[in-house]
Amino acid sequence: MIFKTLSLENFRVFNGQHNIELAPRRAGLQSKPIVLFGGLNGAGKTSILTAIRLALLGRKAIGNAVSKKEFNEYLAEQVNKKAAKDSSETVAKVSLEFTHTHQGEHSTYRVEREWSLNNDEKLVLYINDTCEESLTTEQVQSFLHELVPPGIGDLFFFDGEKIAELAEDDTGSYLKEAVQKLLGIDVINRLSDDLDIYIKQISQKAADAKTVKVINELELEKNQLLLQANKERESEDQVKRQLADLELQVRDAEQKIQDRGGAWAKTKTDEKNKADELVKHKAILETKILGHLDDSFPLALAPKAMAELVTTLSEEQEIKESQAFANKLNENLSDLETILQSKFSHESEELFATISDYFKSVSGSSNRSVELDISNTDFNILQAQISDASKAKIQCVELTQELLETEQSLESVSINIQRAPDEEELTTLYDNLRTLDAEKHKLKTQYGHHLIKAKAYISKALELAKRLEKLYTGQKTEASISKAVSRVDASTKVLQEFSSQLTAMRVGQLEELFAQSYRKLARKEDLKLSAKIDPSTFDVTLVDADDIAINRKSMSAGEKQIFAFAILEALGKLSGKVLPVVVDTPLGRLDSKHRDKLVKHYFPEAGEQVILLSTDTEVDEDFFSAMAHEVSHAFEIEFDEQTKCSTLNEGYFWKNSSETVQKEAV
Repeated sequence: MIFKTLSLENFRVFNGQHNIELAPRRAGLQSKPIVLFGGLNGAGKTSILTAIRLALLGRKAIGNAVSKKEFNEYLAEQVNKKAAKDSSETVAKVSLEFTHTHQGEHSTYRVEREWSLNNDEKLVLYINDTCEESLTTEQVQSFLHELVPPGIGDLFFFDGEKIAELAEDDTGSYLKEAVQKLLGIDVINRLSDDLDIYIKQISQKAADAKTVKVINELELEKNQLLLQANKERESEDQVKRQLADLELQVRDAEQKIQDRGGAWAKTKTDEKNKADELVKHKAILETKILGHLDDSFPLALAPKAMAELVTTLSEEQEIKESQAFANKLNENLSDLETILQSKFSHESEELFATISDYFKSVSGSSNRSVELDISNTDFNILQAQISDASKAKIQCVELTQELLETEQSLESVSINIQRAPDEEELTTLYDNLRTLDAEKHKLKTQYGHHLIKAKAYISKALELAKRLEKLYTGQKTEASISKAVSRVDASTKVLQEFSSQLTAMRVGQLEELFAQSYRKLARKEDLKLSAKIDPSTFDVTLVDADDIAINRKSMSAGEKQIFAFAILEALGKLSGKVLPVVVDTPLGRLDSKHRDKLVKHYFPEAGEQVILLSTDTEVDEDFFSAMAHEVSHAFEIEFDEQTKCSTLNEGYFWKNSSETVQKEAV
């Protein structure tokens, strides 16, 4: 199993949506199993561990005997406080995507657990991006417990407090509980308890013998009820067969109607009405087009010629205005000459000549000829007609396109009308179909009556069977109770023997695995130590090369934590499960030598994927450099004091993670 992505939404200190990539990255052929999270105390490291445990283990993540009410209260506490304050309808969500090989098939799974302040959780499972909608919440959780049993999950997903608890446990109670869960011995213990309860119940329920007459009467009545129920079931089966035959006849009748164009007949009236509307609309469009053609539209057929005509007529209008001016001037020149002579006697001829020359130059165009010679009114009318012709052309194009579409629609409607048969042709077929439907409804009613009667008879028979069961239970004798007790005793003895032999065998394996792990993690002077585990108390005793027991109470805190790590690693290997390892703040109580052992020999080898949640004082620059070649990538969790929420950024405290990993790995 490999975790790929963890998604958090309004979960604990994480407000909003946060998607965290957990899949280990590779550098060429080199595998880098460690994904490192850095954060100060209270930033949200434990939230990552809690989210993974909650996604997979559900209610078992917080205890073995947690009620639904307690679990809902726990979930409500996990909703981000800021999001909950902003809206009472806030939804919190934890989603974990992982790969896993199940029953020989490698698949990608995604489990999504969603809840709000006032509603129960919703648990959904996706397999290869397909939602398993048929599975209930309980079934999904059961499947997840098959992948990661709760007792096994505690061996792979743990925090510093669990390490400290195991390190200080001199009684062996934690180890005993872990081994029992690991081997399923806790199930055997529960089975023994259930057998004891069973003995108490049958001993208390021994009653006086009931009369045989009452039992025989009830048996007879029960058999008669079952016989009547069987008769109703036979009638029910017969009606069911008739219904099946009738279904075939109905389908044949519907197919005949379909073959005769029944589907078109249903819309024939609508199609006819539509055709009438299209014909009317077509006539209106044709009338509009003819109106434009009869008006000024023809002028738009020769736009260049019309433009030249307007230009020519404009020039002629100017010529006529110039000629009119010259004529009017000539009429008044003699009077002008007389006035000049009277006022300018000496200079009159020169002035008159100058004025005459000027007006001749101004009216020089008056000599040009006018060929078309139309009035100003006619010229203005012609200009208006040419402008209207341009607009008429555009409207004609639009109307023609609309007319074409109308004709196509009319053609399509006509084809649909032609496809539809006459109503008379379908009358017989529809009458036959209605007859079959009526008969089908009648048979369904009969089928329901037989079914209800059979169910009533069976229900009465079951009630009698329960009464008989109580009577037979009351008929048990002391001999039968004694026999049951002896069988229970024998079963209990077998269970205890099986439990003892299984425990002894696995404890031997655990001793060897623990010794291997402890030697790998302990200091050089402790490498010759081995371990002995008491199969009854599960107390672990460290012994030296001379087989002399070492007092664990005399061990330092760091040595005890190394001891605890070795126990967890050994138990994980004994489980046979290949799961990611998630460790939260594991190095707080270790000295530099023991910490160096864990950094170099535990985390890189604990699994194919190791998610490490650390403070800057646990994995500092020196230790980060020491295991950089094993670090896939890292995240820094930053806590905002104002919002009381955290965010995730790729990197690790003092510099960018990718740069750090690459540099230190070189």
